[in-house]
Amino acid sequence: MKNEQNNEIFYQNYIEDLKKIKETIKINQNKAMVYVNSQMILTYYQIGTIINKRKTWGSKYIQNLANDLKEYGKGYSKQNLKYMSQLSKEFSIDEISQQPVGQIPWGTIIAIISKSKSHEEMLFYINETHKKGWSRSILLNQIELKAYERSLIEPDTTSIVKLDDLSNELFKDTYVFSFLDKNNLKTEKDLKNQLIDNIIKFLNELGPGFSLVGKEYKLVTPTNKEFFIDLLMYHTKIHAYVVIEVKIGEFDPRDLGQLIFYVNAINKLERTDGDNDTIGLLLCKDADKFVAETTLENSINKLGISKYKLLEELPEYLKKKLNEID
Repeated sequence: MKNEQNNEIFYQNYIEDLKKIKETIKINQNKAMVYVNSQMILTYYQIGTIINKRKTWGSKYIQNLANDLKEYGKGYSKQNLKYMSQLSKEFSIDEISQQPVGQIPWGTIIAIISKSKSHEEMLFYINETHKKGWSRSILLNQIELKAYERSLIEPDTTSIVKLDDLSNELFKDTYVFSFLDKNNLKTEKDLKNQLIDNIIKFLNELGPGFSLVGKEYKLVTPTNKEFFIDLLMYHTKIHAYVVIEVKIGEFDPRDLGQLIFYVNAINKLERTDGDNDTIGLLLCKDADKFVAETTLENSINKLGISKYKLLEELPEYLKKKLNEID
């Protein structure tokens, strides 16, 4: 008799939950199409909240819901309902409404929740995805490159830089290239070739706004002297040419003279009235902070010096940086 009463209560509560969920779906399906994604995320959050109130009921509860919600499409599968539960556990209603969560595709949110180790990490990837327009594949690559961990121990921009406020967020302190083949990286030409062969991944790591003008870009002076810039970029947000010279080894002060010449030459030969002053970046394997800062000290140009690492070097690099902080 007692078991029958318990089953009856269970059934009544279940029917009530099912009714609430169906009402939630119907209400939010009628929202204006411009708000479809944000309303869908809000719907999933509300469903997750209902599910979490019955967390002691076991997995059959979610399976039953999935069976009874089939009429609303594949979005209410057992696995998706579990992700809705996670969404509700991980975020507050204020974060759902105030953070850009609702402006990110559901599949991307699932990837962030699944691969993040903390709430702070989730918010980092949500905000970066929204701000930089990352696709899901780019997001997964940034997670592999440990963008969150790097953000905790590296400055957002290079600490060895001589820029103005307009471009002070242009360069990272350290870039990580997952696509570089160490075994075939013997010369600076090898480095340039691998960067260009993987141009999409290279541009993603540089950040939004960069576009490639040319590799070994040919400069011809009024006196018919020819020079070749390693990589000439254009930044569409800052509206300026960006000269990038790559070095296979550690930064040497003598490297800067060539970069300064190229920056000045682009200003004279290529820059138009619609362009801001040309910016120069020296991308090297390593750089001594004192040597680099001292070299840049009295420069009137907009210059930066950044380091690059290979993906396989990342764990040791992060460990070293953490030890420096401690």
